[in-house]
Amino acid sequence: MTNATYPGDSFHVNMRGGSGSPQPLDSSLPPSLPEGLQWIHVQRRESRAAELLASAGLDHLVREALLATETRPRFLALGRGLLVVLRGVNLNQGEEPEDMVSLRLWLEPGRIITVQGRPMLALGDVLNLVEEGRGPHDVGSFLALVLRHVLNRLDPVLDELTETGDGLEDEVLNRPMPGLRRRVGMHRRQCIQLRRHLAPMRELATALSLEEHELLESPVRRQLHESSDRLIRLVEDLDALRERALVTHDELAAGLGDRINTTMFRLSLIAAVFLPLSLLTSLLGINVAGIPFANRPWAFGAVCLLLVLAGGLGALLVKRRYWSRGKA
Repeated sequence: MTNATYPGDSFHVNMRGGSGSPQPLDSSLPPSLPEGLQWIHVQRRESRAAELLASAGLDHLVREALLATETRPRFLALGRGLLVVLRGVNLNQGEEPEDMVSLRLWLEPGRIITVQGRPMLALGDVLNLVEEGRGPHDVGSFLALVLRHVLNRLDPVLDELTETGDGLEDEVLNRPMPGLRRRVGMHRRQCIQLRRHLAPMRELATALSLEEHELLESPVRRQLHESSDRLIRLVEDLDALRERALVTHDELAAGLGDRINTTMFRLSLIAAVFLPLSLLTSLLGINVAGIPFANRPWAFGAVCLLLVLAGGLGALLVKRRYWSRGKA
């Protein structure tokens, strides 16, 4: 089995000294190792997933949690074992990062069982380290390593969101382009969704770093504490991005409102120029006797000249005194 086929297949790895090679998983789980560390990975969408987990001798509560359709980050200590559910960004091709993917882990002395539906690239990173001989030596270190790589995959997503937010702010401050309001709304939605999914991960990492379990020794808890601090920072960064997106949206709305007001103001000025002309032509167009110079051949030309002069004078007055006030 190669990395190219991962994570589309179930596999198991017998690790000794942090090194091992993934092997395809048969119809039942392999027996526990007398020494070393055994990693078993099961694809939840496989038809034999329930059968594979049943052969592991797990409690029914653990099996249901590992195969559940809907999950949220949490952990549960059951005897000497530890059930952990993690979430990571969805970096699969054609999918959105904020559409998080979950990873379920059952940890017990000498054995790790991971279950997932959609691929999580962070787990592939850990598998690469194991194949290179740089994998974890115990169960607690495996959990800390997986969580660290989940966060490593998250950093570029936040960097991209930050760059997108900076670009949108520059566009709003300069000349807004068509469709900018929709793009600002999508950016804000991404920040909100990602923050909503990461907040439980922050609570999970903090709780794990404080959990006194036999699988989580002091060095492991220190690593989990570092991951907890990273998650706190990431959530704070997402809060800042969300607030910046809100400010950008408000600035864009205010700019659009100013341009609408400017347009309405200038239309009012144009109407003010033509209003006296309309009044004059209306008076001269009434069908009653007594219209001055009604029978003079030069009267029409004179009225047209008068209208041009009056309109030009009004436009000049408006341009000098009022038009500049309507600039955006």
